[in-house]
Parts: sequence; C-alpha cells; structure tokens
Amino acid sequence: MTLTEKHITFENDCRKMFVGETIRAIIYGELKHFPEEENKISPEPNFRTKYIDIDSLDYSIYFKTDRKTIYIFWDNTFTCYGLLSKKLDLTETTNDYEQKWDVSTDTKWIEFIGQKIVDFKIDWYGINIKNKTYPQTFEIMTENRKSIYLTASELKEGEDEYYSQMDNILVTTNLNLLTKLQQIEQNQIKKIHSKKSLWRKILGK
Repeated sequence: MTLTEKHITFENDCRKMFVGETIRAIIYGELKHFPEEENKISPEPNFRTKYIDIDSLDYSIYFKTDRKTIYIFWDNTFTCYGLLSKKLDLTETTNDYEQKWDVSTDTKWIEFIGQKIVDFKIDWYGINIKNKTYPQTFEIMTENRKSIYLTASELKEGEDEYYSQMDNILVTTNLNLLTKLQQIEQNQIKKIHSKKSLWRKILGK
C-alpha cells in the first residue's frame, strides 16, 4: 500500500485538528428517521449494539473541546466509504438532518472527558480491485494512555457479521473487540473466495 502526498497531507491535517485539544463533551449524530416530518424525533437512540463497548452511528460523532467542535462523519473523499473530520463552531445545530445525543456521561466516555488528546493515527485500507487507499479507522489517543477508535464499518444487527468500508461509523474504546470483529470479516471473505474457487472447479473455469 502506497500513501501519496494527498494521503499524508490528509492525515497531518487531521492530526493538527485533534492533538492538543481537551475533550469536554461527546455527541452522537444520527440521521433522522422521519424526513417527511421535520420536527419529529426518535424518542430513543438507535446506536446501541449487542456489544456494550461498541456503538453504531449512521452518520457522525462530535468532540467538543475548549476551542472548537471536531465533527467526524463517513465520506467519499478517497472512495466510498471512508472517514473525514472538520472543525466547527461550538454549536449542536450544524444541520437539520441529524438528531443529536449527548453521551458524555455514558460509562465508556467518562474517563475521556477532560482528557487532552496527545496523538492521532489513521489506519489506511487498500482496495486491490480499484487500486485505492482510504481512511478506514481513526485512532484518537489521550493523555491517560487510552484510545478511541472510529471506523467506517457496520455490524449486521444481532449477528457477528462485520463489514468495513460502509456508510456507517462504529465507535469503540475496546481494541481487542474491534480486532476480533475485523478477523470475522476476513474469515467471511475467505469463505466467499473458497466458494468461488469451488464453483470454478465444478464448472471447469
């Protein structure tokens, strides 16, 4: 996998945006499920998964700091789909198509509130067929030696099926669980390739 100047500049710009900022609040953004009724909102969030350590967002996450809000969402800058981050003014009304949920007091986030971000990394994935490289996962590291992982991925509801490069964001602080799910995806891919190879043999192709 080769990173171009565009990739390197993208990661450096993201790092400058995050590093040195202190997390004051974390807000999830979910696409509204009632587009025909602008003022109607869901009474309950939809981001919970079967795993207590993983939340699934159909659009974005906001990190409020002392000086700005950092907005992360799935995007197609490099391919469909990766991640992108932007700086915003301190407001929760940046758009009218999201419903916001302040999760700062959730158990998984309490130990991150008030922590300074000390490093930032991107896990770049390559697409062999299209020869493209895109930002699959953001890792945000804080001064208490903990990390937040944001990945453009999706879990199939109720099942251990994990898909990367999706128009969805999985949020976790549990690297072991994320690694386990990524391995599940690799096993899924191997099974598909194995079935294709079998049919080629049967059909003599």
